[in-house]
Amino acid sequence: MVLGPMRRSWLVAFGLFLLALAPRLPGLDVFLTADEPKAWFGRSIQFLDAIARADWSATYDSPAPGVTTMWAGTLGLLLEYLRHGDIGVNVTNFLQQVPFDPLDPAILPLIRLPIVLLVALAAPLTYLWGRSFLGDRGAILTACLLALDPFLLALSRVLGHDALVATFMWLSLLALLRATHDRGFERRFLALSGALAGLAFLTKYPSLFLGAFVLVVLLALRLTQGHSLRHSVSEWLLDTMVWWTAAAAIFVVLWPAMWTDAPGRLTAIFNDAVRASGSPHPKGSFFLGQPVPDPGLGFYALVTLFRTTPLLWLGWLLLIPAVFVRSVVQRGSGWTRIALLMVLYVLAYGLLVTLGGKKQDRYILPAFPALVVLAALGYVWVVDRWCHATLRRGLLAGVVAMQAALVLPHFPYYLTYYNPLMGSGTAAVRNIMVGWGEGLDQAARYLNTLPDAANLRVVAWYSTTFEPYFHGKTLYKVEEEKLSRTPKPGLAADYVVLYVNQVQRELPSTGALQFFRATTPVYTVTLHGIDYAWIHPAPAVEHIIAGDVRLVGQGELLGYNLRDAAGQPIESVQPDSVAYLSLYWEWQGKSPNDPLRVSLVDAQGNTRGWGNHIGTFAPLPQEAWQEGMVVRDDFALAIFADTPPGDYQLAVWIDRPATGETVGVFPPTNIWVRVTRPMNQN
Repeated sequence: MVLGPMRRSWLVAFGLFLLALAPRLPGLDVFLTADEPKAWFGRSIQFLDAIARADWSATYDSPAPGVTTMWAGTLGLLLEYLRHGDIGVNVTNFLQQVPFDPLDPAILPLIRLPIVLLVALAAPLTYLWGRSFLGDRGAILTACLLALDPFLLALSRVLGHDALVATFMWLSLLALLRATHDRGFERRFLALSGALAGLAFLTKYPSLFLGAFVLVVLLALRLTQGHSLRHSVSEWLLDTMVWWTAAAAIFVVLWPAMWTDAPGRLTAIFNDAVRASGSPHPKGSFFLGQPVPDPGLGFYALVTLFRTTPLLWLGWLLLIPAVFVRSVVQRGSGWTRIALLMVLYVLAYGLLVTLGGKKQDRYILPAFPALVVLAALGYVWVVDRWCHATLRRGLLAGVVAMQAALVLPHFPYYLTYYNPLMGSGTAAVRNIMVGWGEGLDQAARYLNTLPDAANLRVVAWYSTTFEPYFHGKTLYKVEEEKLSRTPKPGLAADYVVLYVNQVQRELPSTGALQFFRATTPVYTVTLHGIDYAWIHPAPAVEHIIAGDVRLVGQGELLGYNLRDAAGQPIESVQPDSVAYLSLYWEWQGKSPNDPLRVSLVDAQGNTRGWGNHIGTFAPLPQEAWQEGMVVRDDFALAIFADTPPGDYQLAVWIDRPATGETVGVFPPTNIWVRVTRPMNQN
């Protein structure tokens, strides 16, 4: 049976959708990324709750703005609502019962499904809208390579805004090219391009770049049509009005917060864009083997080389002679115009994100569909020019098969893909920041196999992505202190899980990492050649000192244990007795010749006990310490015989025996020791 052109087109489109869907749909509950649990999942709950209560202003949460991400999360939550069959339950009441902190991984497939489906639709739409200017083979190859692009594939399986903004920007550009193909302007596709751009604007504000790019492209196209300047400008203004009207309509209709305070929302977006353009990531970055505040101008170029595939590289190389032949020898304009627009789009967007202060590898994703088009153009030119008709389909199918062979073995951790021509993951981890939560699920699963796992206390980098998979107690923060700023949570735990980009950025400090990594890890999570996480035993310090108790340039007090002679924890001491104090502190420059001293004092400052120094202990020799090294000093704390019952504060200072001076006294601590009457006294 011979298929008609229309039926064949829809059959191809359906096949492309299945190709894009197949690697995205399975395993959606395997792991979490850093921004999902409390950022996008939490915002989606608030967004749906606000809509259910018709509280339109409450649909504003962030100037990101991330509205389409919240809509996607909302649809996922509604699917979960329907799955439970609690149709009679008020949506607000349902949301209060949704497992949020920690998140239940069982909910992830439905929460992530809307983004999976939407991004998968980009493949058939690329074919249906692109074949008029890319040709049938070019559109199919572009759609296939886009469906199997490892970076887009990885980011389209999470609840986030990067895959969405890349998809909306690409489809908007695609609709624009469809509208302007062969110098004819189809304003229905122009309006569609604007509407898709509106969705991109609702997703992430760097997509506003698309508005300026489209205006320039439309003006250039109008000016080259051979009409008078006046006619060209008037048509351009009409095109602009159609495009921006559609974009603005979508932006307003789909964001209820715009209904109540549009100027306020737009001002917040503008202010945040200005702030972000000059502010690097608060935790820093990593580039070319060094932790840095801002990875600089070459960052996104290197990320692009690592995140693309050898198949794309080869396609780009083939494009070079293709452009020469098409533009110079054959003097063709349509094909070269598409290639030039794709190059300009990539370069312009790359420049935009490079000039921004905060840089993450995924921010360059919107440029990737255009890179795929350029590679596809190179391949199609070669097979059309040099290959027999019977070989063309086979060769292009081989390109797609090789792309799949490179990417699919990384399931379900597609973020672990790095270009083998660049040295794969082992080279990536030496040059760019790696890891967004993948692998922490495996660390949790290992810990679940340990004896008494339910009672283990563990602190992990990206704790909200680790906790849903761990059966014990996850320490997110201790005394309002997080592992990103201080080793205190790690000291309080039984185990500390260090993560790859934490180690790359040397957080919370080089010395703290020295301390934790001095012990042999009980387990290392390795994915495709990259060590992602290390599980180290931790000291399980019983008491963490709240706040910053430090002497600048000397050290900071972190925590302590108080035990009896048998080594058992105690809550109180008695007069004329000895307790054993282990004081943990962070080295910030203190000389080894200036010892720590401790005593017990009452409210009037009278000494009621004295700490006799036993020793100083650290996992490395003092000359190897880096700032932030965690050190333990042990003392025999002798309580004076005439000390009355009560609570006494521990005083800590640094002496300089060589001169008899006191280097400095630490601020008052919250270390209180209770003295009680002996059991044989009334």
